[in-house]
Amino acid sequence: MEENYYVEFLERYIQNQHTPEEHELFLKWFNSISSQQAQQVVNYYAQIAGRQPDFSQVDENTSLIKNIEDRIDQIENPAGETETKVFGLWSFLRRFSAAAVIVLIGIGSYYIFLNKTRKPEIAKQQIETNDAAPGGNKAMLTLSDGSKINLNEADAGQIASQSGIKINKVTDGQLVYAKQGANISADIETNIFNQITTPKAGQYQINLSDGTKVWLNSLSSIRFPAVFNGEERKVEITGEVYFEVASYRRDNRKIPFLVVCNNQVIEVLGTHFNVNSYRDEAVVKTTLLEGSVKVYPLQGSAGKVGQSVKLKPGEQSIVKQSKSNTSGIAVEKVDIESAIAWQKGFFKFKDTNIQEVMRQLSRWYDLDVVYNGPLPEEQFTGYVSKKVAVSNVLAILEEGGGVKFSVKDKKVEVMAAE
Repeated sequence: MEENYYVEFLERYIQNQHTPEEHELFLKWFNSISSQQAQQVVNYYAQIAGRQPDFSQVDENTSLIKNIEDRIDQIENPAGETETKVFGLWSFLRRFSAAAVIVLIGIGSYYIFLNKTRKPEIAKQQIETNDAAPGGNKAMLTLSDGSKINLNEADAGQIASQSGIKINKVTDGQLVYAKQGANISADIETNIFNQITTPKAGQYQINLSDGTKVWLNSLSSIRFPAVFNGEERKVEITGEVYFEVASYRRDNRKIPFLVVCNNQVIEVLGTHFNVNSYRDEAVVKTTLLEGSVKVYPLQGSAGKVGQSVKLKPGEQSIVKQSKSNTSGIAVEKVDIESAIAWQKGFFKFKDTNIQEVMRQLSRWYDLDVVYNGPLPEEQFTGYVSKKVAVSNVLAILEEGGGVKFSVKDKKVEVMAAE
Protein backbone atom coordinates (compact mmCIF):
# COMPACT_ATOMS: atom_id res chain seq x y z
CA MET A 1 0.00 0.00 0.00
CA GLU A 2 1.54 3.29 -1.11
CA GLU A 3 1.55 6.33 1.18
CA ASN A 4 -0.93 8.24 -0.96
CA TYR A 5 -3.28 5.24 -0.76
CA TYR A 6 -3.44 5.09 3.03
CA VAL A 7 -3.83 8.87 3.11
CA GLU A 8 -6.78 8.59 0.74
CA PHE A 9 -8.24 5.68 2.72
CA LEU A 10 -8.05 7.49 6.08
CA GLU A 11 -9.63 10.59 4.55
CA ARG A 12 -12.53 8.41 3.32
CA TYR A 13 -12.63 6.53 6.62
CA ILE A 14 -13.15 9.76 8.56
CA GLN A 15 -16.17 10.48 6.36
CA ASN A 16 -17.41 6.85 6.54
CA GLN A 17 -17.11 6.57 2.75
CA HIS A 18 -14.85 3.49 2.64
CA THR A 19 -15.84 -0.07 1.77
CA PRO A 20 -15.45 -3.17 4.01
CA GLU A 21 -12.94 -4.56 1.49
CA GLU A 22 -10.82 -1.41 1.74
CA HIS A 23 -10.98 -1.57 5.51
CA GLU A 24 -9.84 -5.21 5.59
CA LEU A 25 -7.00 -4.46 3.16
CA PHE A 26 -5.87 -1.54 5.27
CA LEU A 27 -5.83 -3.62 8.47
CA LYS A 28 -3.79 -6.35 6.82
CA TRP A 29 -1.33 -3.80 5.50
CA PHE A 30 -1.12 -2.01 8.86
CA ASN A 31 -0.29 -5.31 10.56
CA SER A 32 2.63 -5.89 8.20
CA ILE A 33 4.48 -2.58 8.45
CA SER A 34 7.25 -1.56 10.80
CA SER A 35 6.73 0.26 14.07
CA GLN A 36 8.16 3.44 12.57
CA GLN A 37 5.74 3.29 9.64
CA ALA A 38 2.84 2.46 11.95
CA GLN A 39 3.52 5.49 14.08
CA GLN A 40 3.57 7.62 10.92
CA VAL A 41 0.11 6.34 10.02
CA VAL A 42 -1.24 6.92 13.53
CA ASN A 43 0.24 10.43 13.53
CA TYR A 44 -1.60 11.22 10.33
CA TYR A 45 -4.83 9.67 11.60
CA ALA A 46 -4.66 11.75 14.79
CA GLN A 47 -3.97 14.87 12.74
CA ILE A 48 -6.96 14.54 10.41
CA ALA A 49 -9.29 13.23 13.13
CA GLY A 50 -8.35 16.01 15.51
CA ARG A 51 -9.88 18.64 13.30
CA GLN A 52 -13.22 16.85 13.02
CA PRO A 53 -15.22 17.07 16.30
CA ASP A 54 -18.60 18.64 15.57
CA PHE A 55 -21.55 18.25 17.92
CA SER A 56 -23.93 19.63 15.32
CA GLN A 57 -23.80 16.28 13.53
CA VAL A 58 -24.37 14.07 16.57
CA ASP A 59 -28.15 13.94 16.30
CA GLU A 60 -27.89 12.66 12.71
CA ASN A 61 -25.47 9.92 13.83
CA THR A 62 -22.78 11.20 11.47
CA SER A 63 -20.25 12.47 13.97
CA LEU A 64 -16.70 11.27 13.59
CA ILE A 65 -16.61 9.57 16.95
CA LYS A 66 -19.76 7.56 16.34
CA ASN A 67 -18.61 6.59 12.85
CA ILE A 68 -15.35 5.25 14.24
CA GLU A 69 -16.97 3.34 17.10
CA ASP A 70 -19.72 1.85 14.95
CA ARG A 71 -17.38 0.85 12.13
CA ILE A 72 -14.78 -0.74 14.37
CA ASP A 73 -17.57 -2.64 16.15
CA GLN A 74 -18.32 -4.31 12.81
CA ILE A 75 -14.82 -5.65 12.24
CA GLU A 76 -14.67 -9.44 12.58
CA ASN A 77 -11.92 -10.77 14.81
CA PRO A 78 -9.29 -12.43 12.59
CA ALA A 79 -7.87 -15.78 13.65
CA GLY A 80 -4.24 -16.65 14.17
CA GLU A 81 -1.20 -14.79 15.40
CA THR A 82 -2.24 -11.48 13.92
CA GLU A 83 -5.10 -11.08 16.42
CA THR A 84 -3.11 -9.56 19.27
CA LYS A 85 -1.19 -7.10 17.16
CA VAL A 86 -3.99 -5.83 14.94
CA PHE A 87 -6.75 -5.74 17.50
CA GLY A 88 -4.36 -4.79 20.27
CA LEU A 89 -3.90 -1.54 18.41
CA TRP A 90 -7.33 -1.19 16.83
CA SER A 91 -9.23 -1.99 19.99
CA PHE A 92 -7.00 0.61 21.58
CA LEU A 93 -7.91 2.99 18.76
CA ARG A 94 -11.53 2.23 19.51
CA ARG A 95 -11.07 3.10 23.16
CA PHE A 96 -8.68 5.99 22.66
CA SER A 97 -9.14 7.39 19.17
CA ALA A 98 -12.84 7.88 19.76
CA ALA A 99 -12.18 9.03 23.28
CA ALA A 100 -8.77 10.64 23.25
CA VAL A 101 -6.53 11.20 20.29
CA ILE A 102 -9.11 12.93 18.17
CA VAL A 103 -10.34 14.77 21.20
CA LEU A 104 -7.65 15.86 23.60
CA ILE A 105 -5.39 18.63 22.38
CA GLY A 106 -1.71 18.03 22.84
CA ILE A 107 -1.79 14.29 23.50
CA GLY A 108 -0.89 13.19 19.96
CA SER A 109 -0.47 9.62 18.81
CA TYR A 110 2.49 8.74 21.02
CA TYR A 111 0.24 7.44 23.76
CA ILE A 112 -1.66 5.17 21.39
CA PHE A 113 1.44 3.68 19.87
CA LEU A 114 3.19 3.36 23.18
CA ASN A 115 0.37 1.22 24.50
CA LYS A 116 0.41 -1.08 21.50
CA THR A 117 3.01 -3.21 23.27
CA ARG A 118 1.10 -3.67 26.53
CA LYS A 119 0.34 -7.26 27.36
CA PRO A 120 -3.39 -8.06 27.31
CA GLU A 121 -3.12 -9.90 30.63
CA ILE A 122 -1.85 -6.80 32.38
CA ALA A 123 -4.48 -4.59 30.82
CA LYS A 124 -7.25 -7.03 31.79
CA GLN A 125 -6.04 -7.20 35.38
CA GLN A 126 -5.93 -3.41 35.64
CA ILE A 127 -9.47 -3.12 34.35
CA GLU A 128 -10.76 -5.66 36.86
CA THR A 129 -9.07 -4.19 39.93
CA ASN A 130 -8.52 -0.49 39.25
CA ASP A 131 -11.29 0.60 36.93
CA ALA A 132 -14.90 1.65 36.69
CA ALA A 133 -17.29 1.07 33.81
CA PRO A 134 -19.17 4.04 32.37
CA GLY A 135 -22.68 4.80 33.55
CA GLY A 136 -25.89 4.03 31.70
CA ASN A 137 -29.68 4.36 31.71
CA LYS A 138 -30.67 4.08 35.37
CA ALA A 139 -33.46 5.86 37.22
CA MET A 140 -36.15 5.48 39.88
CA LEU A 141 -39.73 6.64 39.31
CA THR A 142 -41.66 7.64 42.43
CA LEU A 143 -45.43 7.91 41.93
CA SER A 144 -47.72 10.23 43.87
CA ASP A 145 -48.74 7.46 46.26
CA GLY A 146 -45.09 6.89 47.23
CA SER A 147 -44.67 3.64 45.31
CA LYS A 148 -41.39 3.28 43.43
CA ILE A 149 -40.56 1.70 40.08
CA ASN A 150 -36.97 0.84 39.17
CA LEU A 151 -36.92 1.90 35.53
CA ASN A 152 -33.84 -0.08 34.53
CA GLU A 153 -35.60 -3.27 35.71
CA ALA A 154 -39.08 -2.49 34.32
CA ASP A 155 -40.09 -4.12 31.05
CA ALA A 156 -40.98 -2.01 28.04
CA GLY A 157 -44.66 -1.07 27.81
CA GLN A 158 -47.14 0.62 30.13
CA ILE A 159 -45.85 0.60 33.71
CA ALA A 160 -48.45 2.84 35.40
CA SER A 161 -51.45 5.12 34.83
CA GLN A 162 -52.35 8.34 36.64
CA SER A 163 -54.86 11.16 36.05
CA GLY A 164 -55.74 10.02 32.55
CA ILE A 165 -52.07 9.65 31.63
CA LYS A 166 -50.38 6.41 30.55
CA ILE A 167 -46.79 6.03 31.71
CA ASN A 168 -44.91 3.98 29.14
CA LYS A 169 -41.34 2.77 29.06
CA VAL A 170 -40.88 2.86 25.30
CA THR A 171 -37.23 1.80 25.23
CA ASP A 172 -34.28 1.45 27.55
CA GLY A 173 -33.58 4.91 28.89
CA GLN A 174 -36.81 6.64 27.85
CA LEU A 175 -40.12 7.16 29.64
CA VAL A 176 -43.17 8.73 27.98
CA TYR A 177 -46.24 10.27 29.64
CA ALA A 178 -49.09 10.11 27.10
CA LYS A 179 -52.77 11.05 27.22
CA GLN A 180 -55.15 8.07 27.25
CA GLY A 181 -57.85 9.92 25.33
CA ALA A 182 -58.05 12.81 22.92
CA ASN A 183 -58.68 15.30 25.72
CA ILE A 184 -58.25 15.53 29.45
CA SER A 185 -60.95 17.40 31.30
CA ALA A 186 -60.04 20.48 33.25
CA ASP A 187 -61.37 19.05 36.51
CA ILE A 188 -58.78 16.26 36.64
CA GLU A 189 -56.73 16.52 39.80
CA THR A 190 -53.58 18.57 39.19
CA ASN A 191 -51.68 17.74 42.37
CA ILE A 192 -50.67 14.26 41.20
CA PHE A 193 -46.88 14.65 41.22
CA ASN A 194 -44.28 12.14 40.10
CA GLN A 195 -40.53 12.26 40.57
CA ILE A 196 -37.73 10.67 38.58
CA THR A 197 -34.27 10.41 40.14
CA THR A 198 -31.02 9.21 38.60
CA PRO A 199 -28.22 7.77 40.76
CA LYS A 200 -24.50 8.17 40.28
CA ALA A 201 -23.57 6.64 36.92
CA GLY A 202 -27.18 7.03 35.73
CA GLN A 203 -29.04 9.04 33.11
CA TYR A 204 -32.58 9.05 31.70
CA GLN A 205 -34.93 10.73 29.23
CA ILE A 206 -38.57 11.59 29.94
CA ASN A 207 -41.29 12.92 27.64
CA LEU A 208 -43.77 14.83 29.80
CA SER A 209 -47.51 14.87 29.13
CA ASP A 210 -47.34 18.29 27.42
CA GLY A 211 -44.76 17.02 24.90
CA THR A 212 -41.75 18.53 26.65
CA LYS A 213 -38.61 16.38 26.42
CA VAL A 214 -36.31 16.15 29.43
CA TRP A 215 -32.89 14.55 29.83
CA LEU A 216 -31.50 13.90 33.33
CA ASN A 217 -27.76 13.68 33.93
CA SER A 218 -26.38 11.52 36.75
CA LEU A 219 -27.32 12.42 40.34
CA SER A 220 -30.29 14.49 39.15
CA SER A 221 -34.04 14.59 39.64
CA ILE A 222 -37.22 16.18 38.32
CA ARG A 223 -40.54 16.50 40.15
CA PHE A 224 -43.52 17.20 37.88
CA PRO A 225 -47.31 16.81 37.65
CA ALA A 226 -48.57 13.80 35.73
CA VAL A 227 -50.82 16.19 33.82
CA PHE A 228 -50.44 19.95 33.36
CA ASN A 229 -53.84 21.46 34.00
CA GLY A 230 -53.20 24.72 35.81
CA GLU A 231 -52.25 28.25 34.82
CA GLU A 232 -48.60 27.28 34.55
CA ARG A 233 -46.45 24.21 33.94
CA LYS A 234 -44.12 23.98 36.91
CA VAL A 235 -41.38 21.44 37.59
CA GLU A 236 -38.63 21.24 40.20
CA ILE A 237 -35.18 19.86 39.49
CA THR A 238 -31.86 19.04 41.12
CA GLY A 239 -28.54 18.23 39.47
CA GLU A 240 -28.26 18.75 35.72
CA VAL A 241 -31.17 18.64 33.30
CA TYR A 242 -31.58 19.46 29.62
CA PHE A 243 -35.00 20.63 28.37
CA GLU A 244 -36.70 20.86 25.01
CA VAL A 245 -39.90 22.60 26.08
CA ALA A 246 -43.00 22.12 23.94
CA SER A 247 -45.29 25.05 23.20
CA TYR A 248 -48.58 24.48 25.03
CA ARG A 249 -51.89 26.36 24.79
CA ARG A 250 -55.17 26.29 26.63
CA ASP A 251 -58.11 28.46 25.57
CA ASN A 252 -55.85 30.08 22.97
CA ARG A 253 -53.42 31.19 25.68
CA LYS A 254 -49.83 30.10 25.93
CA ILE A 255 -49.14 28.33 29.21
CA PRO A 256 -45.68 29.20 30.57
CA PHE A 257 -43.23 26.53 31.67
CA LEU A 258 -41.39 27.14 34.97
CA VAL A 259 -38.30 25.36 36.23
CA VAL A 260 -37.43 25.76 39.91
CA CYS A 261 -33.99 24.79 41.20
CA ASN A 262 -31.34 26.06 43.61
CA ASN A 263 -31.86 29.79 44.14
CA GLN A 264 -33.54 30.46 40.82
CA VAL A 265 -36.68 30.13 38.68
CA ILE A 266 -36.62 29.84 34.89
CA GLU A 267 -39.65 30.96 32.87
CA VAL A 268 -40.08 29.48 29.40
CA LEU A 269 -42.66 29.53 26.61
CA GLY A 270 -40.89 27.09 24.27
CA THR A 271 -37.15 26.58 23.95
CA HIS A 272 -34.07 24.38 24.40
CA PHE A 273 -31.83 24.95 27.41
CA ASN A 274 -29.62 23.24 29.97
CA VAL A 275 -29.54 23.77 33.75
CA ASN A 276 -26.58 22.73 35.90
CA SER A 277 -27.59 23.04 39.54
CA TYR A 278 -25.46 20.44 41.32
CA ARG A 279 -25.06 21.19 45.01
CA ASP A 280 -21.30 20.66 44.87
CA GLU A 281 -20.88 23.41 42.26
CA ALA A 282 -20.45 27.01 43.40
CA VAL A 283 -23.04 28.40 40.96
CA VAL A 284 -26.16 27.42 39.03
CA LYS A 285 -25.65 27.73 35.27
CA THR A 286 -28.51 28.03 32.79
CA THR A 287 -27.43 27.82 29.15
CA LEU A 288 -29.80 28.73 26.32
CA LEU A 289 -29.52 26.98 22.96
CA GLU A 290 -32.56 28.36 21.19
CA GLY A 291 -35.66 30.38 21.97
CA SER A 292 -35.81 32.66 25.00
CA VAL A 293 -35.96 32.28 28.78
CA LYS A 294 -36.14 34.54 31.79
CA VAL A 295 -34.11 33.64 34.86
CA TYR A 296 -35.15 34.95 38.29
CA PRO A 297 -32.87 34.63 41.33
CA LEU A 298 -34.46 33.55 44.62
CA GLN A 299 -33.03 35.69 47.40
CA GLY A 300 -32.91 34.93 51.10
CA SER A 301 -34.62 32.23 53.14
CA ALA A 302 -38.07 33.50 52.16
CA GLY A 303 -37.27 32.85 48.52
CA LYS A 304 -38.01 36.41 47.40
CA VAL A 305 -37.65 36.77 43.65
CA GLY A 306 -34.98 39.23 42.52
CA GLN A 307 -34.38 41.09 39.26
CA SER A 308 -34.67 38.80 36.24
CA VAL A 309 -32.51 38.54 33.13
CA LYS A 310 -33.57 37.44 29.67
CA LEU A 311 -31.17 35.11 27.89
CA LYS A 312 -30.42 34.98 24.20
CA PRO A 313 -29.18 31.81 22.43
CA GLY A 314 -25.53 31.23 23.26
CA GLU A 315 -25.78 32.97 26.63
CA GLN A 316 -25.48 31.50 30.11
CA SER A 317 -26.80 32.91 33.35
CA ILE A 318 -24.82 32.36 36.55
CA VAL A 319 -26.43 32.45 40.00
CA LYS A 320 -24.50 31.81 43.20
CA GLN A 321 -25.60 28.81 45.26
CA SER A 322 -25.47 30.69 48.57
CA LYS A 323 -28.89 31.23 50.18
CA SER A 324 -27.79 34.72 51.14
CA ASN A 325 -27.06 35.54 47.51
CA THR A 326 -27.65 39.24 46.89
CA SER A 327 -25.43 39.69 43.84
CA GLY A 328 -28.15 38.89 41.32
CA ILE A 329 -27.40 37.16 38.04
CA ALA A 330 -24.36 37.36 35.79
CA VAL A 331 -24.73 36.65 32.07
CA GLU A 332 -21.94 35.43 29.80
CA LYS A 333 -21.48 34.29 26.22
CA VAL A 334 -20.47 30.62 26.39
CA ASP A 335 -19.55 27.57 24.37
CA ILE A 336 -22.92 25.80 24.32
CA GLU A 337 -21.30 22.55 23.17
CA SER A 338 -19.55 22.28 26.53
CA ALA A 339 -22.84 22.76 28.37
CA ILE A 340 -24.74 20.02 26.51
CA ALA A 341 -21.90 17.59 25.74
CA TRP A 342 -23.17 15.21 28.45
CA GLN A 343 -26.55 14.96 26.74
CA LYS A 344 -24.86 14.04 23.44
CA GLY A 345 -22.75 11.31 25.06
CA PHE A 346 -19.50 13.18 25.69
CA PHE A 347 -17.52 15.15 28.18
CA LYS A 348 -16.20 18.40 26.77
CA PHE A 349 -13.59 20.28 28.76
CA LYS A 350 -12.47 23.77 27.87
CA ASP A 351 -9.82 25.30 30.12
CA THR A 352 -11.28 23.15 32.90
CA ASN A 353 -9.42 22.64 36.18
CA ILE A 354 -8.88 19.20 37.61
CA GLN A 355 -11.46 19.64 40.39
CA GLU A 356 -14.28 20.27 37.91
CA VAL A 357 -13.08 17.45 35.67
CA MET A 358 -13.13 15.04 38.60
CA ARG A 359 -16.58 16.17 39.77
CA GLN A 360 -17.96 15.25 36.35
CA LEU A 361 -16.14 11.92 36.27
CA SER A 362 -17.16 11.02 39.82
CA ARG A 363 -20.85 11.40 38.96
CA TRP A 364 -20.71 9.37 35.78
CA TYR A 365 -18.44 6.57 37.02
CA ASP A 366 -19.72 6.48 40.62
CA LEU A 367 -16.34 7.37 42.11
CA ASP A 368 -15.10 8.82 45.38
CA VAL A 369 -12.36 11.38 44.75
CA VAL A 370 -9.69 12.46 47.22
CA TYR A 371 -6.79 14.88 46.72
CA ASN A 372 -3.31 14.22 48.01
CA GLY A 373 -1.04 17.24 48.41
CA PRO A 374 -1.20 20.47 46.40
CA LEU A 375 -3.59 20.38 43.48
CA PRO A 376 -2.19 20.47 39.95
CA GLU A 377 -2.66 23.81 38.25
CA GLU A 378 -3.04 22.52 34.70
CA GLN A 379 -6.29 23.05 32.82
CA PHE A 380 -7.71 20.58 30.34
CA THR A 381 -9.32 21.07 26.95
CA GLY A 382 -10.86 18.39 24.75
CA TYR A 383 -13.64 15.88 24.11
CA VAL A 384 -13.94 12.46 25.72
CA SER A 385 -16.59 9.82 24.99
CA LYS A 386 -18.72 8.78 27.98
CA LYS A 387 -18.69 5.20 26.69
CA VAL A 388 -15.15 4.35 27.76
CA ALA A 389 -13.94 2.97 31.10
CA VAL A 390 -12.57 5.51 33.55
CA SER A 391 -9.03 4.10 33.35
CA ASN A 392 -8.87 5.29 29.75
CA VAL A 393 -9.94 8.79 30.66
CA LEU A 394 -7.51 9.02 33.56
CA ALA A 395 -4.68 7.76 31.37
CA ILE A 396 -5.46 10.51 28.86
CA LEU A 397 -5.40 13.14 31.60
CA GLU A 398 -2.09 11.83 32.89
CA GLU A 399 -0.58 12.01 29.42
CA GLY A 400 -1.73 15.61 29.28
CA GLY A 401 0.71 16.27 32.08
CA GLY A 402 0.65 17.74 35.56
CA VAL A 403 -1.50 15.11 37.23
CA LYS A 404 -1.47 11.43 38.16
CA PHE A 405 -4.02 9.07 39.69
CA SER A 406 -4.26 6.05 41.92
CA VAL A 407 -7.48 4.01 41.64
CA LYS A 408 -8.70 1.30 43.97
CA ASP A 409 -12.23 0.10 44.69
CA LYS A 410 -13.80 3.10 42.95
CA LYS A 411 -11.74 5.51 45.02
CA VAL A 412 -9.54 7.84 42.98
CA GLU A 413 -6.59 9.61 44.56
CA VAL A 414 -5.50 12.70 42.63
CA MET A 415 -1.92 13.96 42.90
CA ALA A 416 0.25 16.46 41.12
CA ALA A 417 2.75 14.77 38.81
CA GLU A 418 6.34 14.90 39.94
